[in-house]
Amino acid sequence: MAWFGQGRDTIEWNESRSDVLCYKWPAKEIKKGSHLIVRPGQKAIFYADGVETAVFEKEGNFDIESDIIPFLGTLKGWLHLFGDTGMRAEVYFINTKQVLVNWGTRQRIMIPTAEVPSGIPVGMNGNVVVKFSDDAEAVKGFIASIAGVKDEFTIDDISERIMGKLNAVIAESILKGQSNITTNALINIQANSLEIGNEICSQLNGITRTFGMDTVDLTIADVNYPEDVMKVAEQVAATSFVGNNISNYAAVQMANSMNNPNAGGNVAAAGAQMGMGLAMAQQMTQQMNRMNRQNAAAQQAAPAGDRFCPKCRKMVTGKYCSECGTETV
Repeated sequence: MAWFGQGRDTIEWNESRSDVLCYKWPAKEIKKGSHLIVRPGQKAIFYADGVETAVFEKEGNFDIESDIIPFLGTLKGWLHLFGDTGMRAEVYFINTKQVLVNWGTRQRIMIPTAEVPSGIPVGMNGNVVVKFSDDAEAVKGFIASIAGVKDEFTIDDISERIMGKLNAVIAESILKGQSNITTNALINIQANSLEIGNEICSQLNGITRTFGMDTVDLTIADVNYPEDVMKVAEQVAATSFVGNNISNYAAVQMANSMNNPNAGGNVAAAGAQMGMGLAMAQQMTQQMNRMNRQNAAAQQAAPAGDRFCPKCRKMVTGKYCSECGTETV
């Protein structure tokens, strides 16, 4: 919680908690001799009778009688102190710094694809940077919505509001107005996370502005799919990687051996599995090379014709030898 120096004579907010975005000064009566302290990254907003009367954006130490009351009087012409009874007003402190909020889909979002019209479930998580808007009207709307309801507004409150809108925003950002996308595009969301994150950020900003906050940046840290979908994707990737290349096959065998539950959960067993994979790959390579040599030799030794010349003593084509004219047999 914040502490208040000289009690109610000092209007200030010492930010002892980094998750508080807005703090309402607890007293409603401002007395003579009071001081307002605005620290870096803060903004103080005065309300009287539910109406915003003044905003102090610059840091400093302000005297109620010499700095604030004349200013309020200039604006409204009716706010002043009566003896020691004080002035009835509310003061809200706004955290103007950018804050980082973690986000994540509460459940997977069904994204329809051309191959699966009913949708493939996709989950995401990451972080988003938000700050109070520089638009005075937007902040005024925020204060009006929480005045008399909450004395503090925290990152958790922002997170709850964001999570409630996130699924629809993500689905719209991925589909971009289309009824579906290809499965390949869905699997490649992570590769296009920067573009999709910017689109989500833009759409989310339109929502957060309704309660006085700007969405500055959004990052997609992870995209997750159902286990069955991931297995299919891994198999397709492995098949594409291996192709007809034996050395790639050996690499895949080694990778598989590391996750093989039959490997005994120890390095020695994993090493044995990798050794077997390498041996198999080497044997396959040697066998293929041997077959290639045999085929080449057979092609070289193949007869040039289907009849034998008894004089030249070689196979030729035709009833008579083309070189000596001898009748072939």
